[in-house]
Amino acid sequence: MSDLVAIVKEMYTAFGRGDVPAIMARVSDDVLWEAEGPAELGFTGVRHGKGETLGFFEGIAREHGEPKLTMTEFVASGDSVATFGRYEVTLKKSGRRLNAPLGHLFQFRDGKVVRYINLTNTAAYL
Repeated sequence: MSDLVAIVKEMYTAFGRGDVPAIMARVSDDVLWEAEGPAELGFTGVRHGKGETLGFFEGIAREHGEPKLTMTEFVASGDSVATFGRYEVTLKKSGRRLNAPLGHLFQFRDGKVVRYINLTNTAAYL
């Protein structure tokens, strides 16, 4: 397993325990954090820098209950790691349980994430 895959797995483990500071420790100050989708979803948007990136996690905390992230595929190439899996969550607004596919891309520089792309079925969240 590549060192970058190990870092991504550590970040997912931190997410599972709600440890946002541990995730942010692996993110560069000038990160570009992309989760495109409708403005109604608090976790979507294109964010620049660590401060804005915290908004992604705040949106998840505000809107998602009982999150279960299961990433099953990890593909490393150069300074990038792509991951694929599923995200199961209870939507706090409706109480509905959602199980959606996910694809993530992490790009690294000097062992820190400089770009993150989140691909999911955002329509399912609405």
